[in-house]
Amino acid sequence: MNTNQENAAKSQSEKKTARKASTNELPMVDLGTVLEFVGKIESDGLQTLTVHEVAKRMGFASATSTPFYRRIVGAKLFGLLDTTQGVNLTKLALDYFKPTDDDSKAAALATAMRNVVAYQKVLERYSGKRLPQVDILANLIEREFNLSSDAAKVCGSVFVNSAQRAGLIRGDGTLSTATPERVSSLPPAEKATQPAPSPFQMPAVGPSAPSDYESHFLTLDAKAQRRVILQAPPVITASELKRIQIWLAVQFHVVDSLEESPP
Repeated sequence: MNTNQENAAKSQSEKKTARKASTNELPMVDLGTVLEFVGKIESDGLQTLTVHEVAKRMGFASATSTPFYRRIVGAKLFGLLDTTQGVNLTKLALDYFKPTDDDSKAAALATAMRNVVAYQKVLERYSGKRLPQVDILANLIEREFNLSSDAAKVCGSVFVNSAQRAGLIRGDGTLSTATPERVSSLPPAEKATQPAPSPFQMPAVGPSAPSDYESHFLTLDAKAQRRVILQAPPVITASELKRIQIWLAVQFHVVDSLEESPP
């Protein structure tokens, strides 16, 4: 084999093993973000418009900008948008935003998770079991879909946050693939035992946030439902990151262990 043939073979090998930095098979924005996005399309009367017109009306740089593109892809994967003839809400999306009975919204969220074909293996593997840490889940995704480590971590975090939004993660951290029961259907005694919201869980940001912002989640303790939520622009500068790190350091009461924290 001459040098040119060797180089060609090496190039082909590198192409096969190159890890992808993004994917269209898995959502790269979580279900909550997608619901806000689709809800705005519905409330602002943007249905039937082209993808490019919707992006412009919603204030995105373009239809190919990463924040808009990932939202469109996620909405289609979850089965909430159809873009074959303009941008239109699906029946599933209408079941959520304009429900005709008390169970429609919860059922729609569970169905949205099952609609993602790439989620099937994860749902089957961990159904009835405690979800692993995001890093472990990311390893599975990285190997299964040939993604870069960073992209796999994004997809892993998106899965966990989406499953939580859909009500598929029980209080003990186990994953359920069944449609969750409505909170209002719980008996009073069981309602009283529901865990109180963690003081470390920030309230959801309202719809007034800029449309190109992205939500990022860090699960501190899945069993205790403790997590940190940060909403920010998709691109920040190094100096802005340093400011955020300094700001976070003074926002929390930091202790070595929760057992040692004052009552």
